[in-house]
Amino acid sequence: MILKDIFRFRHPVTVMNVIWPLTGLYMPFIGWVAWWYLGRKPGRQIRLKQLIPQAINRNSGWQTIFVSTSLSAAACILAEVITIPIVTALNYFSIYPALWHEALITLPLCLFVGLFFQFLAIRQREGYSFWRVLGLACKTEIFPLLIFQAGVFLFMALALKYVLNQEINPLLTHFWFMLQLAILTGFVFSWPASHFVIKRGLTPVA
Repeated sequence: MILKDIFRFRHPVTVMNVIWPLTGLYMPFIGWVAWWYLGRKPGRQIRLKQLIPQAINRNSGWQTIFVSTSLSAAACILAEVITIPIVTALNYFSIYPALWHEALITLPLCLFVGLFFQFLAIRQREGYSFWRVLGLACKTEIFPLLIFQAGVFLFMALALKYVLNQEINPLLTHFWFMLQLAILTGFVFSWPASHFVIKRGLTPVA
């Protein structure tokens, strides 16, 4: 439903047209409601300046924090989409990686994707030079991403111990359910980090 809407109501910050469908992927229904009220139409935005802010707002409300935190979640989702097939292939060859092995793959990918998303948003919005945009992207995104991943791996460590029997198996339905809950946990963890970054005067993604 979000993808269908995006073809009709494209977000002026181009990268958000990728982030919103990913938000709906790990946050069923709630993600669609958020899209409806925050991203679908400028007329439905609580504040239009959330789309393309003209100045840094240190007192941004929950809407801005939600959108900013969604970028970290989207980066994590894409990193997992790349990591899970690798884990599946290793399982096929009777190699069963531990959670920290998966972290070694996922964390760099997550940082790269998150910085890339933030870079595109800042470059479109501000039009700064390459290195200045890259520096701003690092300041804005690295801390929330690290906190997000901490929440994800903390939850997955508990899930592996008490639910998944220490088995990372993407062929199991309850593995995906645990991963979805882990993403939501990371979202909760990253919310204060995104708020901290915005309070420091760093502009969020949208």
